Amino acid sequence: MTTINSQEDFLRALSENPQWKEAVRAQILGEELLQLPAKFDAFVERMDTFVEEQKRHNDRMDAFVEQMTAFVEEQRRLNDRMDRRMTTLSNDVGQAKEGYARFFTVQYGPVLVMELNWDRNLGLEYVRDVTRVEIASMAQKATGEDIPTPELRSFGRADLIVEATQEGDTCYIAVEASFTGDQRDASRAQRNAALLTRFTGKPAYAVVASVRNDNDAAAEIAADNVWWLELEEREMEPE
Repeated sequence: MTTINSQEDFLRALSENPQWKEAVRAQILGEELLQLPAKFDAFVERMDTFVEEQKRHNDRMDAFVEQMTAFVEEQRRLNDRMDRRMTTLSNDVGQAKEGYARFFTVQYGPVLVMELNWDRNLGLEYVRDVTRVEIASMAQKATGEDIPTPELRSFGRADLIVEATQEGDTCYIAVEASFTGDQRDASRAQRNAALLTRFTGKPAYAVVASVRNDNDAAAEIAADNVWWLELEEREMEPE
């Protein structure tokens, strides 16, 4: 029989009797603490599984993000191409509208005079449209004077110049045509009218022929610096 008189005897007895050691351990730690190592090992195993699954998930997310990045980049390139095409189309449509406006205006010489008489009671009588040759000849003769060459070149490309009479005296009407009249059209018409008076010694009137006008052109018209021949958009539509 083992006799225990001191702590050393107790520890030696536990060492010599493993079953006593397990009994004491169970008595001191209790069931929950005894299970803790096993629970911790299970927890570690679950965490390893979670981390591995998270890694696979992250890999899938990385692949998805990479695909989305490629998609967004391709979409951006597509949008850029579409923007360029739409810009080109818009410019083409704008140029077509401007071309139609000029096309119809150059046929409106007699109508222009008639409508100006209606609007302003000017007593004008249509004589003819001044030919391109005559307009270019006027510009050519002024070469070397104090008129800048770009202005003479622009005058030579005037959209329409009409010769008319007013109370028996010759006068001219300088017309600039545009689908939407703007300051440039108003300024060109005024400049061409001034050059016509300089070249011929006859009065000349500035006219903008357009379907509509921007604020700058509208202000010039309201100030009576230039007259407006209103074009109807429906006249430019294909039959």
